[in-house]
Amino acid sequence: MTAIAPPAGAIPLRDVTVTVRPGGTAVYAAPESRADRLGELPAGAQQVVHAVKFGEYSWLLIPWQDGSAWIPGEDTDFPRSAAYTQVVNAWYESEAVLAFRRALAADLLRVRGADAAQLARLSALSGEALRQTEDTLARQTIPPAARQIRDLAEQVGLPAPFEYLPVHTSPPAGIEALEFQGFGPTTIAHEQWELFYQDTRGMNPGLDFFVPEGSPLIAVADGVIVDFRFLADEADRSLALRPYLPEAYRAADGSRLLSNVIVAYGHLTGDPTAELVHIGDEVRAGQVIGTSGWPVYRRDDGTVAIQGNNAHLHVQVHLVTDGEQSFGSRQPFNPLLFWTPRLVAFQARLAVHSVAPPYPTGGQPWGRLGFFTIGCFRTGADIVWGYEPTAEAQWPEGVYDLEATLAYLRTFKPYLAERS
Repeated sequence: MTAIAPPAGAIPLRDVTVTVRPGGTAVYAAPESRADRLGELPAGAQQVVHAVKFGEYSWLLIPWQDGSAWIPGEDTDFPRSAAYTQVVNAWYESEAVLAFRRALAADLLRVRGADAAQLARLSALSGEALRQTEDTLARQTIPPAARQIRDLAEQVGLPAPFEYLPVHTSPPAGIEALEFQGFGPTTIAHEQWELFYQDTRGMNPGLDFFVPEGSPLIAVADGVIVDFRFLADEADRSLALRPYLPEAYRAADGSRLLSNVIVAYGHLTGDPTAELVHIGDEVRAGQVIGTSGWPVYRRDDGTVAIQGNNAHLHVQVHLVTDGEQSFGSRQPFNPLLFWTPRLVAFQARLAVHSVAPPYPTGGQPWGRLGFFTIGCFRTGADIVWGYEPTAEAQWPEGVYDLEATLAYLRTFKPYLAERS
């Protein structure tokens, strides 16, 4: 079949065939829902695709009769397939995501007293120039203790800071409505700890991205898919990635060395494409490894049901060992400690979409909390909401704020000494 040259603004795709999802899809003359409808494709139809153009949908360019046409990618398995890997980087440069990123950078500039000329220059930035601007601005908002934790990367065995989000909105324009919940003593955890967080001291042990079922999950780093159980119910499907150490650290034979970190993706129950990789697979940063789903719950009779009104991705980050003891899933760490500053700011920005403030604003012993209030905690002890702080111990034993987390990590046996 003759390849179709993609129009301006479209991203060429290589060797991609999609399957139309239940309900079928309309075929349009142009990549917009107001365009003329040329026909329909039924559910299950296999369709060759030549390009994608992000907009109201992820519009897919297809051959049609003697020419070409467009179909919404979300009506197919495109976001749920390995083919989506081809556009992972383009997602960040799509019009909707660029607008989100520039608005965030503009806010960071305004609080520094930027003038109209500086803001105007920002509105034209993209690619590496925008990334550098974002990181420079966002780095100044990161607490010093969080930055100092990165200085312990070699001792603790940390991978390079993550340059990818763990999930994408499909289409990218969905970023404007994506809700996000942070780590630790969040508002949701406070309000619902008896339902969902009893085993984690009343705190959220990870990050939550409220995306529709079927959203593409992204490997945040080069690494290996591992078996790691961290959800309360084994029926709740999940994936886990153990990133490599940075490129500079290699074994004598030149192979990559695994870091001391596991990134766990939870609540994938749903479509069979929830897992596109298997335990033992090596993956690359930016690779699509599965799709998001729903949590599950147990009925009184012991059967499993899907929480169909609660679709979201839950992400936890764990250290494997302190050099002497294995932690398993008992000690979650604040995932924002492991991303680049610009993506920390990006995720914090998403929290403004929530109906409630991300952290309680008053009425709790600690007052207004923030995204880096807690660095890590050990599960299975006092519920934080029932704890009365003292001058000597603001948090219960086993709950570490950033300064305490930094001191704790300094006690680790050097990770690379273990690997040599």
